[in-house]
Amino acid sequence: MTGAAADAPPPQLADFVARYSTGRFFDAHEVLEEAWRRSDEPRMVFLQGLIQWAVAFEHHRRGNPHGARVLLERSWSRLRDAPEGYLGLDISAWRAAHPALAEAFARWDAGGERPAVEPPPARLAPLG
Repeated sequence: MTGAAADAPPPQLADFVARYSTGRFFDAHEVLEEAWRRSDEPRMVFLQGLIQWAVAFEHHRRGNPHGARVLLERSWSRLRDAPEGYLGLDISAWRAAHPALAEAFARWDAGGERPAVEPPPARLAPLG
């Protein structure tokens, strides 16, 4: 699918951002599940990356270092090549924070202290 309909964000994206922004990571993941499953590539890959990013922070919240590290890695493999503002979502803060988060989660998974990290913000951006 191409054109404006293919580039329009799924209606659930605003709910995802709202829940993610308030630390409701599991709920953020749940709100995108149906849109992800009904999407075609590349949208499907991007939505899966968003879901996995939120779940990485749910694992951090629950004290699961392995889950946090693995889900952050998986999510980034799906998000890193997305164009800026894809589907109207600004994840530039995620791009900037990813290297430090990946390092912190890897240290934690290797037996280090649980990192005190704040999830970087996601913002809805104007389509253009």
